[in-house]
Amino acid sequence: MTQLVTEILQADPTPLTLGDLHARVAAQLPATAYSTIYRLAGRLEREGKINRVDWRERGSRFEWAARPHHHHIVCGDCGHSVDLDDTDLGFSERLIESRTGFRVKHHSIELEGTCADCERES
Repeated sequence: MTQLVTEILQADPTPLTLGDLHARVAAQLPATAYSTIYRLAGRLEREGKINRVDWRERGSRFEWAARPHHHHIVCGDCGHSVDLDDTDLGFSERLIESRTGFRVKHHSIELEGTCADCERES
């Protein structure tokens, strides 16, 4: 089961909820309990193999940790997301460090908006 979850998360470019992950696993292994996926995701997160992405009211999602560092812009209406890197945002840890005197250990930036499809529908 760990191998299947790993393959699913490595293959999907967007962060998945535990419900999404469970549905994909259960499609191949129908007897899989949601609690099993919950425990497995927790173990993979502790091992540093997956990252938790917290999208406020949309809850936590998980993605493969070996992907290059990136951020997300998320549609507040439908939940569609697109990956962004630091250059898309004009962000520089070195600049922040030189201006503040802090040593940056980690950063996470979340942007929310309305995707083109939802914008057309409104």
